[in-house]
Amino acid sequence: MSRFVAIAALIAFSPVVWGAPSSTGQTGLINMPDGRVEEDGMWRMGVSRSDPYTAFWTSVSLFPRLEVSARYTEIAGIYGTSDYWKDYGNYKDKAFDAKLHLLKESQLLPAVSVGTQDYLGTQLFPANYIAASKRLGDLDATIGYGEDRIDGVYGGLRYHVTNNWRLVAEYDANDYQNDFQGERSGATDREGGWQYGLEYQWGWLGAQVSQQDDEVGFNLHFDIPLGRSTFIPNMHEPAPFTGEPVTASIEEWQADPVYPRDLVRTLEERGFKKVKVRIDRGSRTLQAELTHPRITLVGRAVGRAARVLLARGPADTRTLQILYTEREQPLLTYTFTDADALRSYFAGELSHATLEPTMSVRFAEPEDRQRFAAEDIKIEPDETPDDIEFGYSDADATLVLEQESRNLSRWQIKPFNLGTYLNDPSGAFHYDIFALGTFTHDFGRGLFFDAGARVTLLEDVSDVTQESNSELPHVRTDVAEYKRGAEAKLNHALLSQYAHPAQRVYTRFSAGIYEEMYGGFGGQALYVPEVGNWAADLSVDWLKQRDFEGTGFRDYSTVTALASLHYRIPSHGLTISTTGGRFLAKDRGVRVQLKRRFASGFELGAWYTVTDGDDITSPGSPDDPYHDKGIFVSIPISSLLTKDTRNRGTIALRPWTRDVGQTVASPGDLYGLVEQRLLLNTDQYTGFSGLRD
Repeated sequence: MSRFVAIAALIAFSPVVWGAPSSTGQTGLINMPDGRVEEDGMWRMGVSRSDPYTAFWTSVSLFPRLEVSARYTEIAGIYGTSDYWKDYGNYKDKAFDAKLHLLKESQLLPAVSVGTQDYLGTQLFPANYIAASKRLGDLDATIGYGEDRIDGVYGGLRYHVTNNWRLVAEYDANDYQNDFQGERSGATDREGGWQYGLEYQWGWLGAQVSQQDDEVGFNLHFDIPLGRSTFIPNMHEPAPFTGEPVTASIEEWQADPVYPRDLVRTLEERGFKKVKVRIDRGSRTLQAELTHPRITLVGRAVGRAARVLLARGPADTRTLQILYTEREQPLLTYTFTDADALRSYFAGELSHATLEPTMSVRFAEPEDRQRFAAEDIKIEPDETPDDIEFGYSDADATLVLEQESRNLSRWQIKPFNLGTYLNDPSGAFHYDIFALGTFTHDFGRGLFFDAGARVTLLEDVSDVTQESNSELPHVRTDVAEYKRGAEAKLNHALLSQYAHPAQRVYTRFSAGIYEEMYGGFGGQALYVPEVGNWAADLSVDWLKQRDFEGTGFRDYSTVTALASLHYRIPSHGLTISTTGGRFLAKDRGVRVQLKRRFASGFELGAWYTVTDGDDITSPGSPDDPYHDKGIFVSIPISSLLTKDTRNRGTIALRPWTRDVGQTVASPGDLYGLVEQRLLLNTDQYTGFSGLRD
């Protein structure tokens, strides 16, 4: 219960913001944009109604002076223009907008911005404008000029009655008379001009009600400041280990198996997995190999492990060395050359700057791992399984039945999962609710078996009756046929071998059922340079399409070969990934993905793909073939919980499910694994961040 109380308090007591969204999602008045751009990282989602338009929108200040937004607008009274679209319902349009902040507000000068609306695709609502806004006490005045749909001069006032309540007046310069099929939708009945609104803001939640002539509109929105490093305090995070230290010398410690067994079990009780320890008597170094599947910051996990090693290791240890792994592959090697100084640091008696000369971190080498192959401390494994747990998962707060082992094996059942599909001709939105069971077995030495089975609970994707009109191989557009197949089916079953052949080089080979639609075999290799903000990987997979029932295979097979170059600008949390090669429908081309990580850990991004697989069928055309594109958000679940977790939830939206520029679900993307664990895409953290937490 306290988890939900914390979230409610977070929403209610967030600081008041000065700007507000317009009905398009851009910062503005009611329908008109103003001269302001919200603070860096402000992400808004909302729904607005301005007859005959209902818009579902999202906007974000992607950079300090740049705001981008997207909206999905339903136009009442306009239906499909052909038999193929007869079941689609009201016409829907996608639009993308952008605003650039040219001049920041000062004591004398206003805030000035230029912007564009609906600059891609069908461009039913195109506009370009310039606007200026000036705050005068509790009053904010705006004047602007637009072209195309925003026709001429506009302006307005926003008055802050209290911190929560605001009054708005606006002169609406939209040219409703020339809107797309305006006579059928009723848009031509609107004349624009003056309209008035009342706003209320409660922390992250905001609402606006407006009136123009006899028309009443509204705008409801949810605002998330992604630039904030934390949202909810980790009040339920276990405290670091503070047990009484062992007094035995290295010789006594090695001679009595109780000591190393107690060390390993203490680490395991605190969530560490795949723990191995050894002693180098000559240098009096205590070495440990381990990983922690829950803690986000590697430095924090290493710090917590070091506390246990100091307390449960030999009293005369001089040096600690910790090899941190991921999927049993060495990532980083930490060395602390003064154990006494490290104890003082954890006790708060020594500063980080004073400790710094005695510690180092580097990319792990294969030789670091080989030391443990002939470890001189043998600990009998504890075969007692962990308890089966049912309730809300600590990892992502979802309802789950699960059991974990003391290595990386686990099974889990999530009774409720949701999949969505947009913009099929038979309807703009379809859903798929299903139960999912997953199983992972760790064979050791980087060999894993991952499997999952799903049972459909409720869905309407199979209601799609139109056959795919794609002239390419139907690598994705037969999704409805897969949903009409068996209600219970194997989702994936893969044997994967991970390896670390050289420093900063990682490989994976996988074979089995990749996903609901494909099986096969293939591999990936990743290189991360020692110096430089880039990385490169290559993935090659032979794939065969599964049948709709999930029990066999269809005739279609292909080989995908994709090379990727990832370039990072950590100071801005920016990653640009360029992927080129052969895609799933045997089309060749390039995909460019832009992603930004904010201080909160949220990641927002978009991709655009151009290939030689000209998709000229609707929504494409011979003059304008369709290209795969979309936007996504990756949410750190720890930002919504009172306990740290590495889990993330990812939502990706593409305007259409098509066959061009498609890829298969990766069995385990190496770049994503390394980037997330080492936080390569931000300079907010170092390898020692969180060491004392």
